[in-house]
Amino acid sequence: MNEEKLFDESLSFIKSNLDAAFDAVPGHLRDYWRITDKSKQGDPYAMMQWSIFMYALVCFKESKNIWELDMREDEVFDLFCDWQLILFFGETDGESDLAITSVKLFDFDELDSELRKMMKRFESE
Repeated sequence: MNEEKLFDESLSFIKSNLDAAFDAVPGHLRDYWRITDKSKQGDPYAMMQWSIFMYALVCFKESKNIWELDMREDEVFDLFCDWQLILFFGETDGESDLAITSVKLFDFDELDSELRKMMKRFESE
C-alpha cells in the first residue's frame, strides 16, 4: 500500500476509533505509525508519524470539547514519545515474557500513567 493510502486510512481509522486500544488497530497501521528509522527519531516534525499523532491528538481534544491545543511544544513532544513507546510495547507483546496490558492508543490524558504502569510491571518481572 502506498504512503498516501496509508495516511488516508490512518486518519479515517483514528476519526472512527478514538477509543481503540493498540491491539484493535490493524497491524499495517501500527507499523506505519511507529518510527523505525533511527535517523528520523530526533526529528518528529519531518515525519508522517508526527502528522498522524497530531491529527489523533486534535481529534481527542475535540472529542472532549477542547478546541485549542493549549500545550507547550515540549509537552506535545513528550506525549508523542509516550505514544511511540506504547506502539513499540504493543508490537513486542507476545514476543517476550513480558505481559502487556492493552492501552487505549488515543487517550492522551492517560498515556503517561499507562506507560508508568507498564514500566513498573517490567521492573518487577
